[in-house]
Amino acid sequence: MAIMFDGIFFTAVIVSTIVSFVLGGIWYAGPVFGSMWMAALGKTEADKEAMRKQAPKGFVAGLIGAFIASFVLALFLEYGRQANVGLPGGVLGGIVVGFLAWFGFLMTTGISGAIFEGRSGKLVGINQGYAIVSYLLMGAILGIWL
Repeated sequence: MAIMFDGIFFTAVIVSTIVSFVLGGIWYAGPVFGSMWMAALGKTEADKEAMRKQAPKGFVAGLIGAFIASFVLALFLEYGRQANVGLPGGVLGGIVVGFLAWFGFLMTTGISGAIFEGRSGKLVGINQGYAIVSYLLMGAILGIWL
């Protein structure tokens, strides 16, 4: 059985992409963790202007990255269901796939990379917190639609 790359598939991917992208903006630039993230990076108020100049490139990269992540999560979800590996249906199945992708790929490489780079635990927590929430939300959205 083949995956149906139909309107529903791409609508689900686009909606979950937008949710992940907006969450990133709220998480990093908004009131949630913006100041803590800047401090954990060692950035000052004076550094904000230089960061703003790079923002358009970062937004494009973030949007493309969120789309790719959402698309791949959708593929994992569909292949898991078609392979009949006991993946739950609906939202729970999407959340399971989102968690497994985060745990198996993002968390493992993110933490080991942060250790080698000498990143603070606070910065790792902020970044990994965003990653898990984003992947769980994308998975839930995909699980609802697919």
